Amino acid sequence: MQFVILAFAILTIVGAFSAWRKSPLYSLKATLKLLGAFLLIVAVTIGVSAGLLSSALSRSPVVQGVLGFIAIILIGSGASVFVVRITDSHVAQLAPSAKLVSFNRHKVYCWIWRLVVFLLIDAVAALLVPAPWTWLPTGIGGFVLLLCGPMLLILVMMAARNDRGMSAVIANPWAHWQYAPDQWIKWAKDQRAWEQAQEGPWKWKGVIGFILLCSALFAVGSFFSGAGLRENGLIVVALIGFVILMTAVAYWFKQTNFERRYRLLLGAEPETWFGDEGFFCNGQYMPWLLSGRYLLKASVASIPPACLTLVFQSFNGSSSVLITQRIPIPDAHFGDLPELQQRLREHCPAASVHLTFL
Repeated sequence: MQFVILAFAILTIVGAFSAWRKSPLYSLKATLKLLGAFLLIVAVTIGVSAGLLSSALSRSPVVQGVLGFIAIILIGSGASVFVVRITDSHVAQLAPSAKLVSFNRHKVYCWIWRLVVFLLIDAVAALLVPAPWTWLPTGIGGFVLLLCGPMLLILVMMAARNDRGMSAVIANPWAHWQYAPDQWIKWAKDQRAWEQAQEGPWKWKGVIGFILLCSALFAVGSFFSGAGLRENGLIVVALIGFVILMTAVAYWFKQTNFERRYRLLLGAEPETWFGDEGFFCNGQYMPWLLSGRYLLKASVASIPPACLTLVFQSFNGSSSVLITQRIPIPDAHFGDLPELQQRLREHCPAASVHLTFL
């Protein structure tokens, strides 16, 4: 088990370094800082672990476990903030007259509120269930907090930076495009059709194969459970039912996701902003350059409706995906394309930028 965890950790570190090496923000100085931060985190982890195991707290496993859990959250959160400050050190500078928006932070605050509500419900459940079952809600709540705590801290930090970047873009834009209500509705419908065409139909053969594979694994695993035939049968049926339920939820989410995004797009501000830090359109703000996501290609689609297509390379751990953002071009703003092309080539020299409309 220890070997598997160690191998997973090594592969994750190698994948993260490979992604960092490909980033336009990569530099030897930042890499040395990351190495120093990594060694510091390892030293702190070893010191805290040794302190918890060798002190008088070792006589109380409960207190030791609670303090260890808190230490993991604090070290994970601190390490995450430390790494982001090194890899994405740029923060937009605002003029005194610029108004700071809270668009991105508001989205993260909604998720924090949901996490707090979940933890409160989980705490009430831990108080109401019989004592032998207290471990279940406590374990679930602890796992969710351990998983989401550091991640939400990073999201808050990045949202604050994105709000500053978005404020700088609005205060000093390269271009500002606005759309009439009927144009925006037409664009939202076209965007929905494009997304549906990109994702394609639900692959039922793969889904059925996954359910059958899980069923076989559950059936084989039941032979090693030590329970009776009846108990094994009930457990296997319950597990298969759970897999089918999750599949149905995934299918429902896929079928309704397009409509949800369509309604969100209809409710978004019908305007586009371009600036030094990034752009805002379709209800989203995206910076041009981050260590894990950066502009890869910019082009213009001549097939109606005419739109600006921005492709970003996004890294998540050891994997990477391409994110495509489409921006409608108003008829009166085709003259902005040459300037946008020049600006993007200056700010994103590694990207392929061709905005000549054919």
